[in-house]
Amino acid sequence: MPVRSPSLPLSPALPMLFWLVLLATGAALLDLGVAVAWFGAQGVPAERVFQSIATWVMGRSAYFGGDATVVFGGLLYTAVLCAVMGLYRVLARRLPLLLARPITAGALYGALMYLLIFLVLVPHVSAANPAPHPLIWHALCVLAYALLVGIPAALLARLPAEGLPARA
Repeated sequence: MPVRSPSLPLSPALPMLFWLVLLATGAALLDLGVAVAWFGAQGVPAERVFQSIATWVMGRSAYFGGDATVVFGGLLYTAVLCAVMGLYRVLARRLPLLLARPITAGALYGALMYLLIFLVLVPHVSAANPAPHPLIWHALCVLAYALLVGIPAALLARLPAEGLPARA
């Protein structure tokens, strides 16, 4: 009989989806914090960072949507990171090296996902028309994605499908 957690009385174990959403949300908040700090130092309000993500779907009208597009941008970015982190788990089931070397493979995966999302998909597939950024910005983002997205995705992929057992 499974042991029930006192903090989560209806759940005998925390499922993988819980951990995926938790890690993706944390990664999104930390990565967006990097972006807010970077662009804030240039005088850009924090809302614009979130709205710029909403432009991926809404185009430039996202900048005129107020708080609704700020929230939408944050949720959209979290959903993208959920997909990125979940994809690592799927790939790791087919490529055992991704599970055997989680730090190296995860960091490379995170860096590649940044390049794919922000240098290929956003400029060429989304409704956004992003402004060019300096190389140092891209280098910072590659590092952030390696550490905040790729490595946590790789470590998450090593957990069993039912997630971590609940504490007694």
